[in-house]
Amino acid sequence: MNEFNVTFEPAKIEVLDREKFEEQINSIAQANSNRLVTVESMADDKKTRAELRKLSKSLNDEKIRIKKEYNQPLTEFEVWFKKAVAVLDQAISQIDSGIKDIEAEQKAERKKVVHELLVELTTDTEVDSRIFENFVDDWAKSSNFNDIKPKKQLIDSITYVIDGEKQKIAEYKSAKQSISDFCFGNNITSTPYIRMLDSGKTVSEIMAVITEDVLFEKQRKEAEEKRKEAEKQRQAELEKQQQEYETRKLEESFNALPSHVGQENARALSQPEVVEHVKEEFDKKASQSHSELPYKEPEQIYHAVILVEFDIKFGDIEAKDEWKKDIEKSGGRIKEVPVWEKIKNI
Repeated sequence: MNEFNVTFEPAKIEVLDREKFEEQINSIAQANSNRLVTVESMADDKKTRAELRKLSKSLNDEKIRIKKEYNQPLTEFEVWFKKAVAVLDQAISQIDSGIKDIEAEQKAERKKVVHELLVELTTDTEVDSRIFENFVDDWAKSSNFNDIKPKKQLIDSITYVIDGEKQKIAEYKSAKQSISDFCFGNNITSTPYIRMLDSGKTVSEIMAVITEDVLFEKQRKEAEEKRKEAEKQRQAELEKQQQEYETRKLEESFNALPSHVGQENARALSQPEVVEHVKEEFDKKASQSHSELPYKEPEQIYHAVILVEFDIKFGDIEAKDEWKKDIEKSGGRIKEVPVWEKIKNI
C-alpha cells in the first residue's frame, strides 16, 4: 500500500477595501514620521506613541485570528492523520525492538571474540589485556566481522596496539634499570626516582634531579666531615693543653721539694721491688688510719722520709685532687711523675 488520496481546496483570503486600508495606514504613519519630540511636547508624544502601539497590536491580533481560521482544516487533518497511523508506528516500534535485541546479542558475541583475541595475543607477554577495554566496543562493530568471524583488518589492528604497549613496557623497564644502576653507582636509593618515572617524568629529567641530589649530598657529607675533623682537632688541642698544664704543675711541685728528696725519689723509682713493698705498707697504714680503732698515743715518735711510688688511675681530675688532699692532710707530700719521665729514669 503506497496510496494516500486526499482532496482539498486552497482557501482564498480576500481583503476588502485593500487600497483604502493602505491609505489609512500610510496617512497615520506619515503624520507621525516627522514628529519632533521636545521637552514641551513630551506628554503629547507619549500619548501618541501609546495610541499607535494599540492600533498596531489590534491589527496584528486580527491577522492571528484570520490565520488560525485559515489553518483550521489543516489542524483537523493533522490530528486525524496522527491517530490513524499510530497503530503503524506501534508495529514499527515492536519490530525495531526485536531487531535491537538481536543486534545486541550479536554484538555481545563479537565482543566475546574480541576479548578472546586480546587474551590470546597477550599470552606470555607482560601486557594486561584489560587495559584495552575502551577499544572493545569499536573493535566489535559488525564491519570488522564476517558474521562472527573477525576480519584480518581487526586482528592487525589489535596486534598493532598490543605491540605498541609491549614497546612501552620495554622502554619503561630500560628506563627503570638505567635509573636503578645510576642510583646504585652513587650509593642512593632509587625508590623516589622510580616514582617520578611512574608519574610521567622523562629519564633525562630524572637523571638531572639525581645528579643534583648526589652533588648536594656529597657537599653535605664533606661539610660534616670538615666539622667533625675540626671538632676532633679542637678536642685534641684541649687535651694537649690540659696535659701540658698538668705536667707543668707536677714540675713545679717537684722543684719545690728538697734536693735530697728528689735524689731519693729517683733511686726509689729505679727499685721496683722496694717500691711495691713500700706501697703495700703504705696502703696498710692508710687503711688503719681510717678504721674505728681508738687513737693511741705512740710511746716514741720517729721522723722519717718515706718515698712511695703509686700508679693510680683516677676517673677524673677532681677525684685525683681529692685523694691528694687526703694524703697531704695526713702529713704526706705528693710528687706526680708523668709517664714519660718515669720511662726516662728507668
